[in-house]
Amino acid sequence: MDTKNMNKPTEQQIQEVLAGIATSEDAQIVAKWFATDEGAAYLSKSVDRDAEQIKLGYEELYVNHDIPSEEMFACIFRNIRRKRIRRIAFRVAAVIIPFIVLMGLFIQVDTRVDLFGDSGYEEIYVPKGERLQMMFQDGTRAYINSDSHLRYPKKFALSSRKVYLEGEAYFVVSKNSHRPFIVNLNGPAVHVLGTSFGVQAYPENKDITVCLDEGHVNLTLSSEKKYPMKPGEKLVYDKESERCTITRSTDIHLSSLWKKNVIAFKDAPLSEVIKVLNRWYDVDFKIEDEAAWDVYFTLTSENTLLEKVLQDLEKISPLRFEYKEVEKEVIVMGKGEELRSKR
Repeated sequence: MDTKNMNKPTEQQIQEVLAGIATSEDAQIVAKWFATDEGAAYLSKSVDRDAEQIKLGYEELYVNHDIPSEEMFACIFRNIRRKRIRRIAFRVAAVIIPFIVLMGLFIQVDTRVDLFGDSGYEEIYVPKGERLQMMFQDGTRAYINSDSHLRYPKKFALSSRKVYLEGEAYFVVSKNSHRPFIVNLNGPAVHVLGTSFGVQAYPENKDITVCLDEGHVNLTLSSEKKYPMKPGEKLVYDKESERCTITRSTDIHLSSLWKKNVIAFKDAPLSEVIKVLNRWYDVDFKIEDEAAWDVYFTLTSENTLLEKVLQDLEKISPLRFEYKEVEKEVIVMGKGEELRSKR
């Protein structure tokens, strides 16, 4: 095993581990070091030193005084040798057995959690026009929206469960008071114990939005400042001004309907509608009338076909949406004087 990037534990740490009085943190450090070439060599030398004591015990018998008889000499020699070997054997066992048990326990636990934080990460990207549902090894479920990146460990660490999100996702977190679930948002992070919440943190967006359905979460900034949330609250964090606002909403569930393939807008400007439809269907928009930017939409649609969604938008607005399938482009124009009258 490569030891270049591993710090050697102190002699005191090693001796306390071998004596069985070390802390769990020191035991982890020493046990991992014993698994390296350097640590194995140290352990081997320690055993050799103990074994050498047997030989020294023999030499101590050859002293310059009269021995009553060869029979008595042999009896004394056997007793001393027996005691020496027993004592050395116990010392050797004290070194090896705890190490084997400790390493066996670590290996068993490490198959379930990442004890040392070096199991590596996986990363997935959900492209535009797609959505993905996945489950982590602890039972936590994640619904990942279009055009989103999620980076997560192959195995969660012993003290925490941390993932990294760019985009939008909804999490149903398996409760564990000893291992908080953390969603890192490239600076700010959502700290969770067990709850259901949605996060929107696209890099190009000015705001980060967190909507809490159940449980309790904290949005923690890089400055360590925390913003606790309660169920039914919506948090908006302005990345430029670093201001954070929390409001209550009776229809907060609308923000997470996308995971059920339902499109929902409430007083959303055309610019927001275009962003959502671009991610959902991977189409571009061309605005032919600048007055269209002033139109707002409130709509809930279970139609998954783009053409049907555009028809629903036309019904509630003074706009027309013309979809050109070959070019994958939607032309947005006003309905004659109807658009002007809405201004």
